[in-house]
Amino acid sequence: MSTNFADIVEEVKTLTVQEKQDLHQLIESYLIEARRDEIYDAYAQSVSELDQGKLKFSSDTDKLKEMLLND
Repeated sequence: MSTNFADIVEEVKTLTVQEKQDLHQLIESYLIEARRDEIYDAYAQSVSELDQGKLKFSSDTDKLKEMLLND
């Protein structure tokens, strides 16, 4: 089944207020879950880069600026 965005919007308009509220809660939950997945993926990539020795650390702000400019 292939439904385009405009069709979905039109279908949502026909829902009851309670159904719209339920849909809203579902969408918020899905967005939170997607954001958590993004954060986890970034974490996993960072751990991988750390294990490969690709990450550099410094508390010297001048050195940090230099590192950012050289990337």
